[in-house]
Amino acid sequence: MATYVPLDRHGPETHRRSVYHHNARAMVADLFTEFDQPDCTFAAPKRASTTSPLQALTLLNHSFTVDMAEALAGRVEATATGSDWKARAEAAFRLALLRPPGPDELGSAERLVQQHGLPALCRALLNANELLYLE
Repeated sequence: MATYVPLDRHGPETHRRSVYHHNARAMVADLFTEFDQPDCTFAAPKRASTTSPLQALTLLNHSFTVDMAEALAGRVEATATGSDWKARAEAAFRLALLRPPGPDELGSAERLVQQHGLPALCRALLNANELLYLE
């Protein structure tokens, strides 16, 4: 017998990449409500497909995204080959987008890191179109 206990806070033990999401039928995951989560009470739900500004705001500001940005910043700190902002920015781009930043991106990253810190850059990278969409 399986028992589902909803979590108020998610720790590192719950962080994993996946294409599945365990969901009790009566529970609604707040992160998915803006992304047309189907009605879980039906066995064969039909999913709508919409795009709204709330989706972008959710991806940018949801506690899950903030937590993942902080975790990515921690990985960047651990893997950066230098201690300056440039080495950290390059490490962040390599970890998130699997490529080095271009000159314009590096300039923008410098301003962002200096004004708001490394987690802000990581949050921006996690919301980059390059990471969210396949071409």
